[in-house]
Amino acid sequence: SNEELSELAEVCYDNDILVVSDEIHADLVLPGNEHVPFATVSEKAAQNNITLMAPSKTFNIAGIVSSFAVVENREIRERYFDYLNARELNQGTIFAYLATQYAYEAGEEWLNQVNEYVQKNIDFVDAFLQKHIPQIKAVIPEASFLIWLDCRDLKLSQPELKRLFIHKAKLGLNSGTMFGKEGEGFMRLNVGCPRITLEKALDNLKKAVAL
Repeated sequence: SNEELSELAEVCYDNDILVVSDEIHADLVLPGNEHVPFATVSEKAAQNNITLMAPSKTFNIAGIVSSFAVVENREIRERYFDYLNARELNQGTIFAYLATQYAYEAGEEWLNQVNEYVQKNIDFVDAFLQKHIPQIKAVIPEASFLIWLDCRDLKLSQPELKRLFIHKAKLGLNSGTMFGKEGEGFMRLNVGCPRITLEKALDNLKKAVAL
Protein backbone atom coordinates (compact mmCIF):
# COMPACT_ATOMS: atom_id res chain seq x y z
CA SER A 1 0.00 0.00 0.00
CA ASN A 2 0.99 3.64 -0.24
CA GLU A 3 1.39 3.80 3.52
CA GLU A 4 3.65 0.74 3.68
CA LEU A 5 5.85 2.03 0.88
CA SER A 6 6.05 5.45 2.55
CA GLU A 7 7.26 3.85 5.77
CA LEU A 8 9.84 1.83 3.87
CA ALA A 9 11.01 4.92 2.00
CA GLU A 10 11.43 6.81 5.28
CA VAL A 11 13.52 4.07 6.87
CA CYS A 12 15.73 3.59 3.82
CA TYR A 13 16.30 7.31 3.30
CA ASP A 14 17.19 7.92 6.94
CA ASN A 15 19.62 4.97 6.94
CA ASP A 16 21.24 5.73 3.57
CA ILE A 17 19.88 2.57 1.91
CA LEU A 18 19.29 2.99 -1.81
CA VAL A 19 16.05 1.40 -3.03
CA VAL A 20 16.17 -0.36 -6.40
CA SER A 21 12.56 -1.00 -7.39
CA ASP A 22 11.95 -3.66 -10.04
CA GLU A 23 8.59 -2.68 -11.54
CA ILE A 24 8.78 -4.72 -14.73
CA HIS A 25 5.28 -6.18 -14.14
CA ALA A 26 3.73 -2.79 -13.31
CA ASP A 27 1.73 -2.51 -16.53
CA LEU A 28 0.17 -5.93 -16.00
CA VAL A 29 -1.99 -4.93 -13.05
CA LEU A 30 -5.24 -6.84 -13.29
CA PRO A 31 -8.71 -5.25 -13.29
CA GLY A 32 -9.73 -3.90 -9.89
CA ASN A 33 -6.14 -3.47 -8.64
CA GLU A 34 -3.71 -0.57 -8.69
CA HIS A 35 0.06 -0.33 -8.95
CA VAL A 36 1.77 2.22 -6.70
CA PRO A 37 5.16 3.24 -8.14
CA PHE A 38 7.66 3.42 -5.29
CA ALA A 39 9.06 6.78 -6.38
CA THR A 40 5.62 8.44 -6.14
CA VAL A 41 4.89 7.83 -2.47
CA SER A 42 7.06 10.66 -1.09
CA GLU A 43 9.89 13.01 -1.94
CA LYS A 44 12.29 10.87 0.09
CA ALA A 45 11.28 7.86 -2.01
CA ALA A 46 11.80 9.78 -5.26
CA GLN A 47 15.24 11.02 -4.23
CA ASN A 48 16.49 7.63 -3.03
CA ASN A 49 15.35 5.29 -5.75
CA ILE A 50 16.21 3.61 -9.03
CA THR A 51 13.11 2.25 -10.76
CA LEU A 52 13.76 -0.49 -13.32
CA MET A 53 11.25 -1.25 -16.07
CA ALA A 54 11.10 -2.94 -19.47
CA PRO A 55 8.59 -3.58 -22.25
CA SER A 56 9.46 -7.28 -22.36
CA LYS A 57 6.80 -8.59 -19.96
CA THR A 58 4.18 -5.99 -20.87
CA PHE A 59 4.32 -6.42 -24.64
CA ASN A 60 5.90 -9.89 -24.92
CA ILE A 61 8.98 -8.58 -26.73
CA ALA A 62 11.80 -9.92 -24.57
CA GLY A 63 13.72 -10.78 -27.73
CA ILE A 64 14.52 -7.13 -28.46
CA VAL A 65 16.48 -6.94 -25.17
CA SER A 66 15.30 -3.53 -24.03
CA SER A 67 14.95 -2.04 -20.56
CA PHE A 68 15.20 1.35 -18.91
CA ALA A 69 15.70 3.03 -15.56
CA VAL A 70 13.95 6.03 -14.05
CA VAL A 71 16.21 7.92 -11.63
CA GLU A 72 15.00 11.30 -10.39
CA ASN A 73 17.98 12.12 -8.18
CA ARG A 74 20.59 13.69 -10.45
CA GLU A 75 23.63 12.52 -8.49
CA ILE A 76 22.40 8.92 -8.31
CA ARG A 77 21.41 9.04 -12.00
CA GLU A 78 24.86 10.18 -13.10
CA ARG A 79 26.63 7.57 -10.97
CA TYR A 80 24.30 4.83 -12.22
CA PHE A 81 24.67 5.62 -15.90
CA ASP A 82 28.42 6.19 -15.55
CA TYR A 83 28.57 2.61 -14.24
CA LEU A 84 26.52 1.29 -17.17
CA ASN A 85 28.45 3.22 -19.78
CA ALA A 86 31.82 2.15 -18.40
CA ARG A 87 30.78 -1.49 -18.86
CA GLU A 88 29.05 -0.90 -22.20
CA LEU A 89 25.73 -2.00 -20.76
CA ASN A 90 23.81 1.03 -21.99
CA GLN A 91 24.00 0.48 -25.73
CA GLY A 92 20.76 -0.91 -27.08
CA THR A 93 20.11 -1.40 -30.77
CA ILE A 94 18.19 1.12 -32.86
CA PHE A 95 15.45 -1.47 -33.31
CA ALA A 96 15.16 -1.91 -29.53
CA TYR A 97 14.79 1.83 -28.99
CA LEU A 98 12.11 2.15 -31.65
CA ALA A 99 10.22 -0.99 -30.57
CA THR A 100 10.14 0.23 -26.97
CA GLN A 101 8.95 3.69 -27.98
CA TYR A 102 6.18 2.47 -30.28
CA ALA A 103 5.04 -0.23 -27.87
CA TYR A 104 4.38 2.34 -25.16
CA GLU A 105 2.94 4.93 -27.54
CA ALA A 106 0.58 2.65 -29.46
CA GLY A 107 0.10 -0.47 -27.35
CA GLU A 108 -2.47 0.61 -24.76
CA GLU A 109 -5.53 -0.95 -26.41
CA TRP A 110 -3.66 -4.22 -26.97
CA LEU A 111 -2.41 -4.23 -23.37
CA ASN A 112 -5.91 -3.68 -21.99
CA GLN A 113 -7.15 -6.66 -24.00
CA VAL A 114 -4.24 -8.78 -22.75
CA ASN A 115 -4.97 -7.96 -19.11
CA GLU A 116 -8.64 -8.80 -19.57
CA TYR A 117 -7.71 -12.10 -21.24
CA VAL A 118 -5.26 -12.99 -18.48
CA GLN A 119 -7.88 -12.23 -15.83
CA LYS A 120 -10.32 -14.58 -17.55
CA ASN A 121 -7.63 -17.28 -17.63
CA ILE A 122 -7.02 -16.80 -13.92
CA ASP A 123 -10.75 -17.11 -13.22
CA PHE A 124 -10.84 -20.25 -15.37
CA VAL A 125 -7.97 -21.87 -13.43
CA ASP A 126 -9.57 -21.03 -10.11
CA ALA A 127 -12.96 -22.45 -11.12
CA PHE A 128 -11.40 -25.58 -12.68
CA LEU A 129 -9.36 -26.37 -9.58
CA GLN A 130 -12.29 -25.86 -7.24
CA LYS A 131 -14.45 -28.20 -9.31
CA HIS A 132 -11.99 -30.88 -10.43
CA ILE A 133 -8.87 -30.72 -8.21
CA PRO A 134 -9.92 -29.23 -4.85
CA GLN A 135 -6.65 -30.42 -3.28
CA ILE A 136 -4.90 -27.68 -5.26
CA LYS A 137 -5.85 -24.06 -4.67
CA ALA A 138 -5.06 -21.04 -6.84
CA VAL A 139 -3.52 -18.04 -5.10
CA ILE A 140 -5.22 -15.23 -7.01
CA PRO A 141 -2.69 -12.56 -8.07
CA GLU A 142 -3.27 -8.83 -8.24
CA ALA A 143 -1.06 -8.48 -11.30
CA SER A 144 0.72 -10.39 -14.03
CA PHE A 145 0.14 -13.81 -15.59
CA LEU A 146 1.71 -15.98 -12.90
CA ILE A 147 -0.41 -17.97 -10.44
CA TRP A 148 0.92 -19.75 -7.39
CA LEU A 149 -0.70 -23.14 -6.92
CA ASP A 150 -1.03 -24.22 -3.29
CA CYS A 151 -0.56 -27.98 -3.44
CA ARG A 152 0.02 -28.63 0.26
CA ASP A 153 -3.20 -30.63 0.63
CA LEU A 154 -1.70 -33.26 -1.68
CA LYS A 155 0.66 -34.14 1.21
CA LEU A 156 3.64 -34.56 -1.12
CA SER A 157 7.25 -33.60 -0.59
CA GLN A 158 8.62 -31.02 -3.02
CA PRO A 159 10.52 -33.64 -5.08
CA GLU A 160 7.34 -35.74 -5.25
CA LEU A 161 5.33 -32.68 -6.25
CA LYS A 162 7.78 -31.86 -9.04
CA ARG A 163 7.58 -35.45 -10.32
CA LEU A 164 3.78 -35.23 -10.33
CA PHE A 165 3.79 -32.08 -12.47
CA ILE A 166 6.75 -32.86 -14.72
CA HIS A 167 6.63 -36.62 -15.27
CA LYS A 168 2.95 -37.45 -14.79
CA ALA A 169 1.17 -34.28 -15.92
CA LYS A 170 3.92 -33.35 -18.43
CA LEU A 171 3.90 -29.73 -17.24
CA GLY A 172 7.06 -27.63 -16.94
CA LEU A 173 6.09 -25.37 -14.06
CA ASN A 174 8.41 -23.52 -11.68
CA SER A 175 8.87 -25.19 -8.32
CA GLY A 176 7.93 -22.94 -5.42
CA THR A 177 11.25 -23.62 -3.70
CA MET A 178 13.05 -21.84 -6.53
CA PHE A 179 11.99 -18.68 -4.71
CA GLY A 180 12.88 -19.78 -1.18
CA LYS A 181 12.00 -22.36 1.43
CA GLU A 182 8.62 -20.68 1.94
CA GLY A 183 7.66 -22.02 -1.49
CA GLU A 184 7.53 -25.61 -0.20
CA GLY A 185 4.30 -27.20 -1.38
CA PHE A 186 3.73 -24.66 -4.16
CA MET A 187 4.16 -24.61 -7.95
CA ARG A 188 3.99 -21.55 -10.21
CA LEU A 189 1.79 -21.59 -13.31
CA ASN A 190 2.04 -19.18 -16.25
CA VAL A 191 -1.44 -18.40 -17.66
CA GLY A 192 -0.23 -15.94 -20.30
CA CYS A 193 -1.20 -18.34 -23.07
CA PRO A 194 -4.17 -19.29 -25.28
CA ARG A 195 -7.11 -20.79 -23.36
CA ILE A 196 -6.85 -24.07 -25.27
CA THR A 197 -3.29 -24.55 -23.99
CA LEU A 198 -4.42 -23.87 -20.44
CA GLU A 199 -7.33 -26.30 -20.75
CA LYS A 200 -4.99 -29.05 -21.92
CA ALA A 201 -2.55 -28.37 -19.09
CA LEU A 202 -5.23 -28.50 -16.41
CA ASP A 203 -6.75 -31.64 -17.90
CA ASN A 204 -3.31 -33.28 -17.75
CA LEU A 205 -2.97 -32.21 -14.13
CA LYS A 206 -6.43 -33.54 -13.27
CA LYS A 207 -5.56 -36.95 -14.70
CA ALA A 208 -2.18 -37.03 -12.97
CA VAL A 209 -3.64 -36.25 -9.54
CA ALA A 210 -6.30 -38.93 -10.02
CA LEU A 211 -3.72 -41.67 -10.71
